[in-house]
Amino acid sequence: MAIAAIPKLTYEEFRQLPEDGKRYELIHGEVHLTPSPATRHQCVSQNLSSSLGPFVIKNALGELWTAPLDVRLSHDTAVQPDLIFVSKARANIIQENYIDGAPDLVVEILSPSTAAHDRATKLTLYAEAGVPEVWLLDPLAKTVEGLKLEGKKYLVDAALAGDQKLSSSQFPEPVSRLGIASYRTLRFSGPLLNLLRRFPS
Repeated sequence: MAIAAIPKLTYEEFRQLPEDGKRYELIHGEVHLTPSPATRHQCVSQNLSSSLGPFVIKNALGELWTAPLDVRLSHDTAVQPDLIFVSKARANIIQENYIDGAPDLVVEILSPSTAAHDRATKLTLYAEAGVPEVWLLDPLAKTVEGLKLEGKKYLVDAALAGDQKLSSSQFPEPVSRLGIASYRTLRFSGPLLNLLRRFPS
């Protein structure tokens, strides 16, 4: 007995699927379930947003969002980066319920369950869509990678660990000093503070 092929969806069709409380991404027409983030991941995301958000607002740089929010990269691909920055100059891509096109910056917070997907599949999608800059934050390894799009692929612009500066083409000044104080604490200073709160051993 032949098994019917599952039809691929456009983003418009994907948006019509009933809500079930879970997070999904659409990749080349195929629906992918996104694992629920762990508490460590959520803490990093919340602290990054609450620190970077006021900096973006104060300097009138654009708009900042955290997941879950769809970023439509093509007619059949929409993903949900952990953090999304759209500059004021490109505010036209901001729609009521999603971002329609490549943001100026996306941030992915890596975890054991998502790191391979984020580094391989999602980086390829971001490059194809023309996202100019990606940050990869790894709370367990206590590192941050700043990637810049050169042609059709990303090059590592900065790989940081310890008390170092992170420069970004999206902001008027370096994102100041990156400090990693202990196994349980990853933090930025300057506009980014207390990126990861302390967790018990």
